[in-house]
Amino acid sequence: MEELTRVNPNEDPYLALRTALVVAICLILAEPLGITIPMLPVVIAMSMASGQRGALNARTFAGPLVLPVIAIIFSWLAAATVNTPLLFVLINGLLMVGGLALMLFRGSRGGMMLTVFPLLMAMMALYSDYALAAMRDAMALGGLGIGVTMILLNMLFPPQTSRVHVELVEPLVTDRPLAALMIRVAVYIPVMLLIFASGDMNLLIVPIMLIFICAEPSHGKRMNQVVDRGGGTLIGGAIAAAVLCIYSLVPQPIVLILALTAVTYFLIDKMTTGRGRPLRYQYICSTALVMALSATSGGRDALEVVLQRVVLTSGAMIGGILLLALLETIFLDRPEGEQQAPVPA
Repeated sequence: MEELTRVNPNEDPYLALRTALVVAICLILAEPLGITIPMLPVVIAMSMASGQRGALNARTFAGPLVLPVIAIIFSWLAAATVNTPLLFVLINGLLMVGGLALMLFRGSRGGMMLTVFPLLMAMMALYSDYALAAMRDAMALGGLGIGVTMILLNMLFPPQTSRVHVELVEPLVTDRPLAALMIRVAVYIPVMLLIFASGDMNLLIVPIMLIFICAEPSHGKRMNQVVDRGGGTLIGGAIAAAVLCIYSLVPQPIVLILALTAVTYFLIDKMTTGRGRPLRYQYICSTALVMALSATSGGRDALEVVLQRVVLTSGAMIGGILLLALLETIFLDRPEGEQQAPVPA
């Protein structure tokens, strides 16, 4: 998978502003549009806007505009197979294997779409038809809204460069690709099946975190994911707790929107000025947004949301990296993908 590059302030001085504004607009429009799961379009919008690099091109706006299509296809697939357990498991398993293979051997973002989004729809279908429809609508309406908003914001605050960003990826190069893939499948698929069997939406973060571990080609890259996403969860949880404290004192929607917008601006600005890897700041922001919105729109206790996310994320990533290292030592006899140069996507 591509690792986010640091933003050159001379090339894009408005990155933090655009990202903060797109988050604010998504929060403001969630209720008028009838989006009952506002954190999904908000987090997707933040991720897409903050991941923008280089001059504008068609790929800048392709992601949000494709979301409605993805939402309709995968929600229909989940609804059509949920009452046939064997077919349901088989299709989702094949999608996960295909997605992992694309991420591992090609560094493709398309692999993420074949893993994360079908997983979300499958869990919603297992929970209820209403939950599946709510997720589908949140993705479809959110995608259209994000696309339009990003176009307008890029017209108002465009990048100041003509350089077109070329992704640098580190795919796994090995003489035993099938064995490398099967090791990751052996780690990921049982967890996915256990989450399906439990039907607990709160556990959904576990297989999602495992995807980021399993998709990395080398032990060093996995450790970066643990540090950035695991550590980011702790910091993001603390920030979310501070936002929720402010919101509890003044429980008005505008206060929550302003607080989350300010948090987004500060953290995405750190992708330009901070010392840490850009992914760390992006994930801290994502975690803070998810925790704060889960606690305020999901009817759950704020402390429970924060502690559960921290425990599940840390446990999934540490357990995943240890199990992968053990299986690679047993079946591959040597570490894979440790000395590889990035290649253009």
